[in-house]
Amino acid sequence: MATPSIFSGPVVIVGGGVAGLVTAHLLTEAGAKVVVIEKFERVGGLARSYQYDGFVFDLGPHRFHTENPNIKTYLDRVLGNNTTAFPRASEVFFEGSYYRWPLHPKNLVQLPLPLAVKSAFDLAVNGRKVYGNDNFEDYVLKQYGPTLYENFFKGYSIKFLGIHPKQTHPDWAKVGINRAIIDDKLQMQNLTQLAKSTLLQFNKAEINFIYPKGGGLQVTWDIVAEKIKAKGGRILTNTGARLAGGNGRIEAVYAGSERIEPSMVIWTAPITLACDQLNIERPDLPYLSTLFYNVMLEEEVQRKYQWCYYGADDIVFSRVSTPKYFADDTVPNARAAGLCVEVTCREGDERWLHAERLTDWVVDDLIKVGMITSRRKVHDVRVERVANTYPIYHSRYPTELEKARKGLAQYENLQLAGRTGMFWYNNMDHSIENAMQLSRKLLRESGRAEIDEKLLAAGLAG
Repeated sequence: MATPSIFSGPVVIVGGGVAGLVTAHLLTEAGAKVVVIEKFERVGGLARSYQYDGFVFDLGPHRFHTENPNIKTYLDRVLGNNTTAFPRASEVFFEGSYYRWPLHPKNLVQLPLPLAVKSAFDLAVNGRKVYGNDNFEDYVLKQYGPTLYENFFKGYSIKFLGIHPKQTHPDWAKVGINRAIIDDKLQMQNLTQLAKSTLLQFNKAEINFIYPKGGGLQVTWDIVAEKIKAKGGRILTNTGARLAGGNGRIEAVYAGSERIEPSMVIWTAPITLACDQLNIERPDLPYLSTLFYNVMLEEEVQRKYQWCYYGADDIVFSRVSTPKYFADDTVPNARAAGLCVEVTCREGDERWLHAERLTDWVVDDLIKVGMITSRRKVHDVRVERVANTYPIYHSRYPTELEKARKGLAQYENLQLAGRTGMFWYNNMDHSIENAMQLSRKLLRESGRAEIDEKLLAAGLAG
C-alpha cells in the first residue's frame, strides 16, 4: 500500500511533545501544511517546564546529549548561543551513602565489605550459572549476579514500576540501564562490563550536557513552536484530538469542533488512545505516571548533583534533580535552590488522587537523605501530576504492542511516533532522531527526495 503524499492536504500531528514538534518543524520547512494538536496549554509534552515564584522546574532531569551530528546541528540552529554547557554530575543513593554514577573506582571502597566480597564472588562464578531469559529477574541475575540483583535492582524496579521483576520484560533492564548511563562509550550490560567500565573511570572526563538559558527546557520548544508558525504551521493548544477512520484511512481528525481532513496523521499520544478511538481492541499496554514535587528552598542543597536515584523502599521518591545545576537562571537568587522530586504511580490510584498528602513525607525524606537541613528552609512545594510518563514493559508487552501496531496499520495515512505513541522508553534525543527519520521517510514516499536531501545537507534530518 503506497503512503499518501503529505503535500496533498494538511499533516495533522497529535501531541506537541518533542517528537511531534520536531516533526512539525521539519515538515513545515519542507513546505507541508501542518497542524499540531496539543491538549495542554503549552507545548513540550514530557519535556515542558513549570515556573513559580522565580523558580523553574522541568519534568525531571532533561538535557541534551547526543553523538548524532545532525541532532547537534539542529539544536545549534534552534538554540544558537543561548545555551550553557556543563559536565555531568549524577549520583545514586545506596545503603545510606551517595555514590557517583556511573560508578567510579573510589566508590568501590565505600561499599559495605560483605556486599563488596559477595559482588566479587559473583563476578568470578556467575558465568557458570544457568538462568532463564524470560523476565527482568532472569536477565539481571544472569548479567549482574544475585548480590546486586537483591540489593539494588530488585527493590528499585518494584518501587519504580510497581510490578515484580518476574512480571517485567527483560527489555526494561536493557533499555533502563542504557537510559541511566547515557554515555554510549560506557558498557555496563553485565557484571564484567560494569567492573571494566568502573575501572576506566579513573581519568575519564565527564560527558558534557547542553541546556537552554532563560527559562528551563521550555525555551527550546517555544522557539520551535514559533518557527513552525513562521512557516505557516498551526498549533492548537488546550484541545483534544479525535480520529475518525474508514476505508483504510483516517478520514478526519476533530480538534474540538474543528474537522480536519488530513493527508497524514502522526500520532504521538498514547497508542492505547488511538486504538480506543478507532475501535481497535485495546491492548494491555499500561503507562506509568509521575507525581512531581517541586520543592523551593531558601538555602543551598547539601549535595551538588544534577540528579540522583533513590532505590530504598523506605524513601518515598525514586529520583531527585536539581535545576540549579543545569542552569543558574532556574532560581530567583544565588542563595536559593529547587529540587524536582519524582514519585511514580498509576493515573487514578490513591497516590495520584491524593498527591498533596505525600508532601510532608517527601520533605521528611529529603531531610533524612541529607538534601535539606530543615523544614523551615522550604519556601513552598508545588505538586504536578503528569500522566503516561513511562511505558510499562510487562512480560507480555511485545505481543500486545504488535497487536496494536497491526490493528493501526490498516490505516494507510497513520504513523506512530514518540515515546507514548510508539510505547518506547526513550530519551529526548531519541525522540528528535525519531522525528528526523520519520520526516525523511515521508518526504521520500511523497516523491520529494530533493527536499529530503536539502534537509539532510542542512543538518535537519538524520
